[in-house]
Amino acid sequence: MGTFYDRHTDVYDRALGGNIHVGYWDDAADDSSMQVATDRLTDLVAERLTPAEDQHLLDVGCGHGSTAARIIAHHAVQITGISVSDYQVDLANSRPQPADLPGRATFRLADAMENPFADETFDGAYAIESLMHMKDKAAALGHIARVLRPGGRLVIAEHGLEGELNGPDAARMADAYAYFKFSLSDDRYGELLRKAGLEVVDHTDITENVRRCYDSMIRGWRDAARDSDGEVARYWQTAADLGEWFFCEVPQLRYGLLTAVRP
Repeated sequence: MGTFYDRHTDVYDRALGGNIHVGYWDDAADDSSMQVATDRLTDLVAERLTPAEDQHLLDVGCGHGSTAARIIAHHAVQITGISVSDYQVDLANSRPQPADLPGRATFRLADAMENPFADETFDGAYAIESLMHMKDKAAALGHIARVLRPGGRLVIAEHGLEGELNGPDAARMADAYAYFKFSLSDDRYGELLRKAGLEVVDHTDITENVRRCYDSMIRGWRDAARDSDGEVARYWQTAADLGEWFFCEVPQLRYGLLTAVRP
């Protein structure tokens, strides 16, 4: 069993249909289930990677392996996933990989900010809602660029803020969601990517396509609070209260897909 913080994985998994990232709906008329929508977000990331047969991809912040499992079910690639959570790595490695799958995946305990792989190991990399949690984004991006082969692509999918918050909202943000302060569409990420040696080739804002996830996430946090007690219950209740404000009432919150390439 994992620690309390590792159990985030289970709460998100239940709320997000077996994945631990947001889903994508085409429009308001799209009645896809949560699982279909979260799988679709994975597919959008994979499309931007343009994976070719026998390529080696790096999953930066692999979670419990659902994203990699989806990709190797449709593409004949090798994926190496990394996470700082041994609980997540164990879950990812426990996923069955039938012999008839097009691709294969392995997972290991490693910190993206201290990436252990040799230069030019990978043909591509992706980071879904993981870089935003890393304190040293410059180090993580520098290592990703280093381990990519020339022509290799990095696809990032994550939340960020478009513009600054003011007054009480700024203080609330600083306390609860400090790692979201980097936006994919402003120059802070662009500057880090350029310094890392990567060239941004596309940024697509999909905020309106992912909003439907937020209510489910908040319900998941409230359910976790109800099913817990003491410090754990207070943690999830606070997360739900702040999440209801942040995800539903902060217009600066955006979600995007960014693609960069190593020249």
